[in-house]
Amino acid sequence: MSVTSEQVSAIKSAAEKYYDPMIEFARESVRTRSLSGQEQDMAKLLKEELEKLGYDEVWIDDAGNTIGKLNGSGSGKSVQFNSHIDHVHEGDPGLWSRPPFDGVIEDDVLYGRAASDVKGGLAPQVYLLPVLRDAGLTPTGDVYITGVVLEEVGGFGTYLLCQQMPTDLAVLSEATNNEIRRGHRGRTGVRVTFTGLSVHASAPSRGYNPHYAMARFLQKVEKLEMKPHSTFGGSTVAPTLIDTDQTSGNVTPGALSVLLDWRTIPGESAEEIREVVMELATASETEGVTASLDVIMRPVSTYTGMAAEMPPTRGYEVEADAPIVTTAVSSLETAFGREIPVGVWQFSTDGGHLNHFDIPTIGYSPCEEHFAHTIHDQVDLGKMRESLVGHAVLALGLTAIK
Repeated sequence: MSVTSEQVSAIKSAAEKYYDPMIEFARESVRTRSLSGQEQDMAKLLKEELEKLGYDEVWIDDAGNTIGKLNGSGSGKSVQFNSHIDHVHEGDPGLWSRPPFDGVIEDDVLYGRAASDVKGGLAPQVYLLPVLRDAGLTPTGDVYITGVVLEEVGGFGTYLLCQQMPTDLAVLSEATNNEIRRGHRGRTGVRVTFTGLSVHASAPSRGYNPHYAMARFLQKVEKLEMKPHSTFGGSTVAPTLIDTDQTSGNVTPGALSVLLDWRTIPGESAEEIREVVMELATASETEGVTASLDVIMRPVSTYTGMAAEMPPTRGYEVEADAPIVTTAVSSLETAFGREIPVGVWQFSTDGGHLNHFDIPTIGYSPCEEHFAHTIHDQVDLGKMRESLVGHAVLALGLTAIK
């Protein structure tokens, strides 16, 4: 069910009081450097903010995820508003027009690393509680704010939450420009190695050069028919990095490896990809040269000391007519009086983990995709203000789904 116009009016009136403190929290978050595996300062900042705002329960779990809970008034759906608190490296600070961790605000825009990925989306999630409280509204189901670790390196924080604290629904703060997103492709990395016999390049006939097998293999990859998909167009594969076991130009390699970046459609498994690639690689073997294959796994370690190996990133799709999508759209359209576009992300998120554990997941955020992971990282404060209203509206609408 959607929210009512009366509820929206109360939320909008209450939200005005919290625009400035929400923005200040976002600014402090940008100033808090929190690379993957080094999120402890950001976790502490988030925990203190959740406690200050009066969440019913606040804690940090074994992995270092920071969680705040708002108790619902009844037996409605439980919803987690999920943001990752890690970010990618800033690179050379000298390339930035504004220092990446100063939290500069100019012309109603907040600049800095993670402003759009995703600390500018975390702040409206965090501040939905005081807005609802001042509006005299309580969601029918429990609402969780989850600041998760290690999203940028495989999503271990969310992966663990899916098992230890599953909710009925989830909303990600990954960039949507205050629209709705309902899925994305996944990513599987496959390293194919051809091994022969290294010799002096002046006498190549004495060895077995893997370059020729590699060439045959890449030609087969180029012509490989990929799986189509009505929403995402289909899966794709791109050779990226090539490595050799030699550093001298006058020696033929003993081994040559290529990394394939395989963007998967929902339901396309790493095992299936392994079989397809291995068939191509085996068919490309030449005399004295054999092929082997590894699906890339990501070893990760949390700042609390937990270690794990993450599987390939999963793709997922929530159907356009699913209750979480239709309710979100109708609620936001009631709030803002305009059409709310629904689409899919170009990049991958923790939504793949959530959906794998049967937690329908959408995205809603003021962040913008084209600023993420760039030296122009920024978030529009006007969109953050609107998103604060939107998040409070979603907390009411989504928990009331029957």
